[in-house]
Amino acid sequence: MSEPYIYYVANAFAPAAFGGNPAGVFPCAEGLSEEQMLAIAKQLNLVETVFVLPPSLDSADFRLRYFTPEKELPIAGHPTIAAWVVLAFVGMADPKRKDRYRQQTQNGIQEIALEVDRGNIRVLMQQASPQFRGEIKDRGRVAKIFSLGEEDLLPELPVESVDTGLGHIVFGVATLAALMKVRRNIEPLKELCKEFGASEAQIFCSQTYDPSLSLHTRNICPREGMEDPACGVGNSALLAYLMKNNYLRSTTAEIYAEQGHIENRPSIIYVRGTRAAKGELYQSHYELTRDSQSREAMEVMRVASLVKACQALQQASTMSL
Repeated sequence: MSEPYIYYVANAFAPAAFGGNPAGVFPCAEGLSEEQMLAIAKQLNLVETVFVLPPSLDSADFRLRYFTPEKELPIAGHPTIAAWVVLAFVGMADPKRKDRYRQQTQNGIQEIALEVDRGNIRVLMQQASPQFRGEIKDRGRVAKIFSLGEEDLLPELPVESVDTGLGHIVFGVATLAALMKVRRNIEPLKELCKEFGASEAQIFCSQTYDPSLSLHTRNICPREGMEDPACGVGNSALLAYLMKNNYLRSTTAEIYAEQGHIENRPSIIYVRGTRAAKGELYQSHYELTRDSQSREAMEVMRVASLVKACQALQQASTMSL
């Protein structure tokens, strides 16, 4: 192969430069094999790397494939946000010309909204309606898997498996101190996830470092490596869980979740959802937020500056295969 593939590293859900969740983005990945994509993701060693391809369906604008260093995923949140930031940055998507796009993934077609607000771009991604795969009754087992005491778990809310695309075991703990002491026990967590149709866990508490935010969350995956500092799909599952269990009772609800402090990569994820007429299904969107002055949009210039810095200094250079 002679032509290099340009790639970028963009931080999704970043309230400030060098925060958020980094994702590798290959905006023009046509020609790469599945084996090469997996090898690249392993080499970059980010939580996920996304490859943008021409769609195979006429109804889609782009096809996105997501890889961790270990395997391909059907869909992933933060690399989706990162991908659309980069597509706008390089001119492959233009919200001034077209504000609704459709992406093709292994999970089907998702609508992406790109909105311009005072020169900045807001990226929103529609989530799948959640599937509730059952309550996990053995709270002692759950507590042990995450190095907690059973008394740390919120007694008024269940431990439940919720699927909005990846499958998450969702539960709450009483304090931020309890949430910060959570540790991964990989093999028992793999067994629990397999048993309840999940890939990972999303754990939350109502205490936050920033008092203006709703919740603090952590995403716990059954694998080695850096903890995911911002998980869009996981927080979407969390919102569905909170609405189903009447923690949030309104027809339309939203959360501003902080995440990533454990990895020194603070992130803010905004999620909003609408309860369906029967109270069983929800539609949810999440977006990359800007800063403490405006959580309604993403400041693309900040991310663009970061992309340029990465391009010049470290990983957003070129790769030849």
